[in-house]
Amino acid sequence: MASKGFWKRVTGSAFTAAVAVSVACTPVMAASTSYTDVKAGQSHYDAIMALTEQGVVQGYDNGKFGQWDDVTRQQVAVMMYQAFDLKAPDKQETERILSGYDDVDSNHPYAKQIAAVTKSGIFKGNGGSFHPNKSITRQQVASVLLTARDLETYDAQEDKNIELSNVADSHKQRVQILANLGVTNQFDDFKPAESISRGAFATMYDTLDQKVKALGKKYELFDQKIIQEVNSENMYNDIDYLTDVPREAGTDGEKRAVDYIKNRFDELGYETEVQSFPVRDVHSEASVTIDGNKLDETLQVISGGQNGKETGGLVDVGRAEPGDIPDVEGKIALIERGAMPPFKQVMDVKNEGAVGAIMYDSEDGAPFQLVPGVQIMPAVGISRETGRDLAKQLEDGEIEVTLDVTMEQITKTSHNVIASLKPDMDKTTGQLVTIGAHHDSVPGGPGANDDASGVSAVLELARIYADKPIDTEVRFLTFGAEERGLVGSSYYMNSLLRNEKNRMVAHFQMDMIGARDSGADNPAGGLIMYTLDGNKNLVTDLGSAWGSETMDVAVPYGQMGRSDHQPFHQAGVPTALFTHAPAEASYHQPTDTLDKISKKKLQQVTETVGAAAYQIARPETPKLPNFDVADDLIDYSFDTRAFD
Repeated sequence: MASKGFWKRVTGSAFTAAVAVSVACTPVMAASTSYTDVKAGQSHYDAIMALTEQGVVQGYDNGKFGQWDDVTRQQVAVMMYQAFDLKAPDKQETERILSGYDDVDSNHPYAKQIAAVTKSGIFKGNGGSFHPNKSITRQQVASVLLTARDLETYDAQEDKNIELSNVADSHKQRVQILANLGVTNQFDDFKPAESISRGAFATMYDTLDQKVKALGKKYELFDQKIIQEVNSENMYNDIDYLTDVPREAGTDGEKRAVDYIKNRFDELGYETEVQSFPVRDVHSEASVTIDGNKLDETLQVISGGQNGKETGGLVDVGRAEPGDIPDVEGKIALIERGAMPPFKQVMDVKNEGAVGAIMYDSEDGAPFQLVPGVQIMPAVGISRETGRDLAKQLEDGEIEVTLDVTMEQITKTSHNVIASLKPDMDKTTGQLVTIGAHHDSVPGGPGANDDASGVSAVLELARIYADKPIDTEVRFLTFGAEERGLVGSSYYMNSLLRNEKNRMVAHFQMDMIGARDSGADNPAGGLIMYTLDGNKNLVTDLGSAWGSETMDVAVPYGQMGRSDHQPFHQAGVPTALFTHAPAEASYHQPTDTLDKISKKKLQQVTETVGAAAYQIARPETPKLPNFDVADDLIDYSFDTRAFD
């Protein structure tokens, strides 16, 4: 059976393969608007000519269509492969799939097509054979067409009265559905075991295609052009480059990333802009003197601390567990980082009367991480080795410490990168879809998953979209200073004129989409779509629908902000954050490195977002809001799962 949600519209040469492949080989074709063997008034004339006029079918070079020639199984396999844009398995997988057949191997002229339709579930063999040159039967055609179009669950409320006693059990339900759809009128005898001619196949195919269009959006099938081209190796290489240097907002590391991203967009031919904006920062200096001797190591001033010079006895408070903090009144606390947020540890010792804090990390080799928060008191981070040495010295007696911290507010410059892909002026809907990620990382962190992974997906989709037909403008965005409080995305939205915001119909945000260890044991690797208000919207509808195609899972939605989808929501734009939850242990840690990235997760999320966004931008879909994705396209649920 085809994977759930197999949505593609058949266009162009979709039908060509089935009618063009002869019994033994592919003849030279000649496009024709009429055929010597197809006459007006004949039973298949309308279907053949309609498909010919659309450029879907062609005749032979002798001017004939061959409407009474039987269609073989291999011909239909090739047609389905082309019609539904199936992805060809790689050589190794093709050989594995075809090993299940005794009459087709990797040397067969249509090996990749047969492997692809077998993998998709559209086709299967019989008794260990595929029977490529055997004529396909009418009941087999019913199963192939309905399976490929995911119409096996079509509910007509009331079955048409059709004789099924001579139909094989494995095909009865599909033949019944074909009758219910009005695709066949052979109710007394469907002739299930008989072969089907090229003309009859054209009529059945065209009739079903027209029926699908009449049914509306729920049963329309869309192509897989985007999914086919996503390459996680490209993305992995982008992450590798981006994680070489930390990308904290306003640093040379961020500028290095911005230049890389802009160059990639420029190479693809996009209209590219680097938008600069100010970010507030703190220049800090600190010193620690222990019993009159200045500590000779690099200190990290803890963000949220304050200016000041304090002298007092050092007290080892361990991990500052609640209810277990010793007397620190007027003293300086030595804190080992623990399971609680560092900000809470520092606040707890302050509340007990401490006038300063020195914190060291709890893991060997891991540098101290900055503590976010409000102004607290002078506080610095030291190495784990020094922290453990001080704790040991305190076992032998008192230590007097002078903690001197100076901080100065400064302004730095961060950047957004904007790349625009515009349709032809005579074809545009005037609307706008945006796809984004943030390129900055936490201070000192490589940020492989957070969010070089999202940036890699933006770059990969920009590569794929560059040569795709669109009737809606698409903008690819990477934001700076997300880790500073969504500064870059907020600046971008505030910079837009009202009419630009009004043109926006959807924003897809990807943040942390590639962590091997995220998501726990939740389906689809833990992929979830967070919205700010916890409600479904166009983005979640499309995201879950295409998730059911790429991963065979209806992706759930939840409620959370904390990423760059938030300013878009606040401007009234349908948006969602695509991420995995719960987050991995390396979240905001120096261990958020390339080796913990899953190529499979990168592939899945990029396929899902890319196909969902293209659903809006592709020329075949109507202008919004007339095109709305109905909830009954896919059944997906709200998930209360926490991110961290």
